[in-house]
Amino acid sequence: MESVKLSILIPTYNFKTGIDEILDCLESIEDDFRDYIEIIISDDSDEEIIKKDRTKSLKKHFKNYFYNHNIYHHGAINNWNNLISKAKGDYIWLLHHDEYWQKEKNIISYIFSVINSKKPNILILPITKLKTKRIFKINFKMIQKHVTFKRMMKTYINNPKLLIKSNIIGPPSALIYKKNNFYYDRNLKYLVDVEFYIRLFNSYNSKKIILGRKYFDLISIQNNDKSITNFLRKEIRNLKKIEENYIFNRYNLKFNFFEKTFCFYNYIILKLYSFCKTKIKIDN
Repeated sequence: MESVKLSILIPTYNFKTGIDEILDCLESIEDDFRDYIEIIISDDSDEEIIKKDRTKSLKKHFKNYFYNHNIYHHGAINNWNNLISKAKGDYIWLLHHDEYWQKEKNIISYIFSVINSKKPNILILPITKLKTKRIFKINFKMIQKHVTFKRMMKTYINNPKLLIKSNIIGPPSALIYKKNNFYYDRNLKYLVDVEFYIRLFNSYNSKKIILGRKYFDLISIQNNDKSITNFLRKEIRNLKKIEENYIFNRYNLKFNFFEKTFCFYNYIILKLYSFCKTKIKIDN
């Protein structure tokens, strides 16, 4: 019996557009990899978001496919942790319902090649943000890279507390990491991913953290009113201060003047560069 190499964990909540994109991606996975992949979907939606016939079809193609519609809402963080607790793969990929990969780029083959050849503790995938705006009855599609630079990324990995000031990693979907006993902190809402990254990076040798090739990026749907960021939008400013203090106190962290200045200028540089690289297309 083949062992599970990769657990793809998918928490979802009332966002059918996103989950349909992900299911299309799963169905595009080559047969050679299917026996080594575990797919677990935990559905916190008001009603079952995946039709029974599609679940039946996926079960035929993946012997390790599991879908569960939660009778009672777990809430975002509990849903993530519940999925992590069930994972049996050597590596974990917590893929959110508003992120998916481009099917034509064969990202699964790339992930397995990295896992098998380099045996990383963490693989970090690049992110591309996709947002659509309607102006004067015309749909404009904005494509924006979650930009960073290799040297800058290495600095943040070696000193992950810097992520509190600027999360250059992106959402949890960007990480594929070796299975461990880490869970997301239920005391946090906005900086919950950053706090997790701090613990994760501090626990591993940075030489075994691999930065994924830019060609194999994930698409993040920004027009998603079910995302945590949109839920918290009105309270983000105050919440961020509270949660920063929580993390500082928990890990006895401090920022010196150089670190604060470094983070500030990096933030400005990345924002400007990202803006310059943004592509706008008319979406018919």
